[in-house]
Amino acid sequence: MPRYRKKPVEIDAVRWTEDEPMRMLIDFTNGLVQLNDVDREFSVYDRLHDTWVKFEYGDWILKGVQGEFYPCRNDVFAATYEPA
Repeated sequence: MPRYRKKPVEIDAVRWTEDEPMRMLIDFTNGLVQLNDVDREFSVYDRLHDTWVKFEYGDWILKGVQGEFYPCRNDVFAATYEPA
């Protein structure tokens, strides 16, 4: 079976932690987030798939090559990305 490798594309990303102010994530996503800190329910709008995607503290929020936003678990992020 053929194998493929991701092209070296730079992305913007922020990690959502309890220490980060909500305003940072709101600004980063242009307001395309729902943040309920009381119930610890967070989601970001993925406009490519027209759906809200849940994420948790410790996850990364990525801005894709087409301007879409989506979450990524920290272990997957660490295995896939490195600082540019």
